[in-house]
Amino acid sequence: MASTQMFVPCLYTALTTIVAFLSLIVSDIKPITDFGLLMATSIVIAFLVTFSFFPAVISKLPKKEKDFVEDQSSGITLFIFNIFKNSRIIIVFFSLIVFGLSVLGISMLSVENKFIDYFKSDTEIYKGLSLIDEKLGGTAPLDLVINAPITEQIEDDFEDFDDPFGMDDSNSGYWFTSQNLDRLEEIHDYLESRTEIGKVLSVSSGIKLAEIANGKKLNDLELAFMRELLPEDIKESLLNSYISDDDNQVRLQARVKESLDGLNRKNLIDEINYDLENKFGLDNQQFRLTGISVIYNNLLQSLFSSLIGSVGIVFIAIFVMFLFLFRSVSLALIGMVPNFLAAGFVMGSIGFSGVPLDIMTVTVAAISIGIGVDNTIHYLHRFKREFDISKDYEECLKNSHTTIGRAMFYTSSTIVIGFLILLSSNFNPSVFFGIFTSLAMIMAILGSLLLLPTLLYYLKPLK
Repeated sequence: MASTQMFVPCLYTALTTIVAFLSLIVSDIKPITDFGLLMATSIVIAFLVTFSFFPAVISKLPKKEKDFVEDQSSGITLFIFNIFKNSRIIIVFFSLIVFGLSVLGISMLSVENKFIDYFKSDTEIYKGLSLIDEKLGGTAPLDLVINAPITEQIEDDFEDFDDPFGMDDSNSGYWFTSQNLDRLEEIHDYLESRTEIGKVLSVSSGIKLAEIANGKKLNDLELAFMRELLPEDIKESLLNSYISDDDNQVRLQARVKESLDGLNRKNLIDEINYDLENKFGLDNQQFRLTGISVIYNNLLQSLFSSLIGSVGIVFIAIFVMFLFLFRSVSLALIGMVPNFLAAGFVMGSIGFSGVPLDIMTVTVAAISIGIGVDNTIHYLHRFKREFDISKDYEECLKNSHTTIGRAMFYTSSTIVIGFLILLSSNFNPSVFFGIFTSLAMIMAILGSLLLLPTLLYYLKPLK
């Protein structure tokens, strides 16, 4: 009997949770999509086990002679019902305040974070990254590749003629001239002068060493002689790693200080791009920034689109399921409100706290909706059954609180405790994921036991 009564609501709660996790596949970040697929598969397995293996085991247990009678005269959910009964206007007013603050907090969301902040300051990883930044000139590579202007690239059209001076001039290109090396050195010094950047290496680094040894700047002839006379291993490390064989492309290798307070990669990249065009006169098709810093920045910037896409899919899918389950547009809309508020509250809390979005916290909204909506489905399903019997809204709400409401409360409590275990992690994204998901579940259960019955009482969707 229990399996028959609970199969439909549990089926829809499982489907909504699966949809929530599957919505993560819209992300361009593979760990997030893999996480969504793995959790969706786990929900399917859990549902099948619950309605096959579990009932079979229960049926084999010895039956009690006297049926268990549930005491509905006390309990936490009855206490919550009394709060609803005596404070309905306050609940509506408080919900509107929460909604307004959530919108404000969401507007403050940021994706800019530092990899070093993923770890607690007393961990070996944090200490190691800090040491690299302080002593070795930065952690994350940021490479600048500059091409010669297309109209000025020098090609060797006389490679079939012998060199009468015994020097190979086939490598004589745009950048390896005294004038253009001076220009390259200015870009090198500009990058090195930025507080976000530590060590910078380029072909200018090797030229500077030669000029120090020579005591003056090198002219074009001296540059050519230097290149021919350098041993191959030194030439490889000082020149060839930073300039192409035809001298028409150079690479400046910088390293970003990950431990720098206030580091903003997007601003850094945007400002460098702007200065290269406007201060140094480079065409935007002539250069490009690359390296781990750029890749990581692109990953962070894609988090916003992942968040919007996953949350949008979840809300649409859940609303459609509500329509199929309750056969009522008004009930479906009412059921969406507590979950919408819970998701908005947790995202607003992330914004107010200043914690940037990352690959963990960006999944909180979709996951909290998918799990929290289970409470709404169970409560509305029970409420409809009670209404078919008594037709009295307040009595139906009280019975729903003292029956399915109690199961909802304890289920949500175990979920909250489970996520709070992540507080023991040394990986900060896991800690934040546990905190904000637990907060979302608390808001979801309060919404289902306070705001949802308030909306049902005032709007009276069932006649």
